Order: sequence, then structure tokens, then C-alpha cells
Amino acid sequence: MKTTARLTEEIKSIALRLGFHRVGITSADPVEEAGRHFETWLADGFSGEMGYLQKSPEVRSDPRRRFPNAKSVICLALNYYPSTPPDADPTEDPTRGKIARYAWGEDYHTFIEEKLERLIAAIEERGGNCWKGYVDHGPLLERAFAERAGVGFIGKNTTLITPDYGSWVFLAEVVTDLDLVADLPMTSQCGACRRCLDACPTGALTEAYRLDARRCISYLTIENKKEIPEEIQPQMEGWLFGCDLCQEVCPYNRTPVETDVARLSPKRGAGPSLSLEEIRAIEDNRQFKERFGHTPLARSKRSGLIRNANAIQSSRKEKG
Repeated sequence: MKTTARLTEEIKSIALRLGFHRVGITSADPVEEAGRHFETWLADGFSGEMGYLQKSPEVRSDPRRRFPNAKSVICLALNYYPSTPPDADPTEDPTRGKIARYAWGEDYHTFIEEKLERLIAAIEERGGNCWKGYVDHGPLLERAFAERAGVGFIGKNTTLITPDYGSWVFLAEVVTDLDLVADLPMTSQCGACRRCLDACPTGALTEAYRLDARRCISYLTIENKKEIPEEIQPQMEGWLFGCDLCQEVCPYNRTPVETDVARLSPKRGAGPSLSLEEIRAIEDNRQFKERFGHTPLARSKRSGLIRNANAIQSSRKEKG
């Protein structure tokens, strides 16, 4: 019979061979402090229209409420930093809208979920049972578990920052009933730095480690279903889908490592920017799906992307 330590290392090796770039393990015990922070965040209304976050918030900090036999959480990170196309214009082009780096290529959910299925199959072959694997849409406080698993630490901009890849990572988790060897947790290494707080043009980072989604450009251009508030439109700085500002200024992101995942190449998706005119010219949902259905931009839907393009254009006319 394999020892717990040997089984742990074997599962980690499998995860790395599947293409994940960092893997850490923690117990399935509740992340109680993070849970309290999350419930306060919800009570303050900072989740905006993301009503799904209000459902059973206690489950997010304690996986055993859904999976009573859970003993371990396998936390995974995949570097997504894409190469910048050589013909990309580094200057601010008023006719185009910027795309957050994670959305330059194909929709990451698809291929990461494929990797998770293979990892879960390998765990089950070794006698373990698993709760469904998740990629940023499951009922888990994934950054808190990843921090406790030693994958990285939560920065003041609320992203998980890893030692090797900064915050340019996707997170995923597998909850299992195997009692694996836990890694040592990481703690914040931000020190006195507040560059991310100062860089946010809308003041969405109200203080260190607290993000008001209602003012966040990423939320407003993706999850938000309403019009973008007029007072925020002049502060969008050309972002059509998502925003990278608080990550771009982070010292841990100074020397990014380009991803080795071909499906995240800008050639496979929207790339770093899109013509605002092209967006407004999309005639119907069928045309939108043909163009962006395989990319993260599908999340905003045609109506949302056109709304964002109009908001950018409106704000630039005001400034002009």
C-alpha cells in the first residue's frame, strides 16, 4: 500500500504533467476568517448584481457542508500570461477597446475542466472519491484555500499572487476524501506597497483586501447587466472587457512568464484589443456567437459588449 506522502507526491506530479503550473494541498477544514470576511463583504453590498454569491455563503468556506467526507483540497494554478502580438500597437488607440489578458485566447473553462476530469479520474483510480472539480465558478473561497495550500498569497488587490507567475494565473480545485499531506500556507507579502490601490481609476479598491465590485471595471464590463454609471464611464480608460490595471502595477508582475498553453494564444481568440466599430456592427446573437462563442467574451453577451463599446466612445468624446 502506498504511504500518504507517496500518494500525495504522485497526485501532485500528475497535476503538473496535465499542465498545471502550481499545485498545493490543504485540509478541507473551514477557512473561517475568510468566510467571515466574505459574509461582511456581501452584507456591505459589494457583490453588486452577482446574486449567485448570496446563495449558501457558508458552503464556500466549508466544503464539508456539501461533501461531508472531504479531507483534502487540491489547489491548482495555471499561468495564463499570453505573448503580446508583435503588431500590437502599444499606444492608446481611440478606435479600439482593450481586453484583459486572461481573455485574449480561448475560454479557459473548457480546457481546464478537461484537465480536472483527467486528474479526478487518476485520483479515483487510486481509491479516492472527489467532489466535482471547479474553475472559478464553484462554491469555494478558492483564493483562501489556495493561500492556505501554499500556492500563493492574497494581495491587496484581492488577487492570488504566486511566487513564479505573479497574479497572472487561473485557479482550480479538487476536493477529495483522501487524507493527503498538507503544504505550508503562505501569508501576505505586500508590505507597505499600495500601488494597486492607487492605480484603480474608479476607487473600487476601497482599502487593502476589499474590492467594491460595483465600481470595478471588470465587474461593470462583464457581470453587470445594467448600463455603466455615467460617472464611471470617463474612468474606464478604454477597457472593453475586464481590466488589468491593478495587476500591471504589482511588483510581483514585473517579469511575467509567458504561458505555454497554446489555446491561450491571442491568435485563438479576441486578442489584446478590438475595434469599437466592429463590435457595434455585430448584427445579431448568432453573429456574436460565431465570433466570440469560444472565448471568455461570450460571458458579456452581445448586448453587454456593445454597451461597453458605446460607453468607451462616449467617455472619449467627453474628454475630447
